[in-house]
Amino acid sequence: MIMERRQTPKWSVGAAILLSIIIPGAGQMYKGSIISGILWLIFTTIGYLLLIIPGMILHIICIATAASGDPYRN
Repeated sequence: MIMERRQTPKWSVGAAILLSIIIPGAGQMYKGSIISGILWLIFTTIGYLLLIIPGMILHIICIATAASGDPYRN
């Protein structure tokens, strides 16, 4: 009897973090959350334009959310 293995795409927490450090929201996009990634990019950019501190806070939260959760786990 041959067992069929269901292959799930692999993703790397490190890659998601690195992408979000370079471009806010890119880690979410890498995980498959395109809309969420675009919103993080927009709001983090606005935060940096208003003042540096709100942008930095949003950027750190963005990085943390990119690293959390497995997008392929049911």
